[in-house]
Amino acid sequence: MPAASDGDERGMLLHNCFHTDDMSHDHIPYAQAGFPYACIETDMEEYPNRCVAWHWHTSCEIVTVTKGEVKLFTPDLEVLMHAGDLVYVNTGVLHTYLAVGTEKASQCAHLFHIDFLSGAFNSIFDEKYCQPVCRCSELQAWHVRPDSRDHMAMIAAVMDAARQMQLEPEGYEFEIRALLGRFWLGLFKETAALRANAPVRNNADQERIKQMIAFIEAHYPETITVQEIGASAGISPRECTRCFQRCIHMTPIEYLTQHRLREAANMLAQTSKTVLQVSEDCGFSSPSYFSRVFREKTGDTPKAYQKKAGD
Repeated sequence: MPAASDGDERGMLLHNCFHTDDMSHDHIPYAQAGFPYACIETDMEEYPNRCVAWHWHTSCEIVTVTKGEVKLFTPDLEVLMHAGDLVYVNTGVLHTYLAVGTEKASQCAHLFHIDFLSGAFNSIFDEKYCQPVCRCSELQAWHVRPDSRDHMAMIAAVMDAARQMQLEPEGYEFEIRALLGRFWLGLFKETAALRANAPVRNNADQERIKQMIAFIEAHYPETITVQEIGASAGISPRECTRCFQRCIHMTPIEYLTQHRLREAANMLAQTSKTVLQVSEDCGFSSPSYFSRVFREKTGDTPKAYQKKAGD
């Protein structure tokens, strides 16, 4: 995926650092140690198929769509967001983003550990306001449209946080925490009914799929089977396939192939490796098969993709 621009003059506002590996393993590029907050601008047009891979993280995530239309998918939800909309994604929730429509799409993601807002463990902020939201398994994501005064205030608070991160005025860290606190209070009030009526959910599927995705990401250069993928989560090959289809609507092998293609695109864009080397390093059975599936997914041959990335 594209890396952050070294010449960016927009303070600590990051650009296109939405690396799927980092996200799925919770390696968020926070601005500095002790300040667990990141603001990341993402150009969806720079991703293969205009899609961010399935991922999760223990941080809280707020995404505002700045241009075009973007769909958020979780195992249970599909949310269409227009420019100006906002979505909150809860901690630990498996999700992906896909740009839709013909217009170019971009978004801005805010990621932060909940203790950025809650402060000390077991504080009143933590127990009364933060954990009731984070612990609600029924609350996978929450869509906020600019259709009321309260919603517009929530969106404005998040957009102001992005501006603070860009400009870095004195005391901006306090301002960002205060702005996110205003958003959180609105979220807390908005989700009260959902949380009060939420049934106890079995999250076994999501935990299994996370384990299996982590196994695939660690072993994708190797020849791996559905049996091995399932075994990483302690389930049979048949249940492994069912779990993938229930959660992310594809088979384990389809996910493995997609991950290999993402890694191949990274290597082609960021290294001088040959197509043969990339094919072997990413676990494809042959260069011809790699070239065929790469072109099917991206519209370019590996060589053409590498040339475009280098131009």
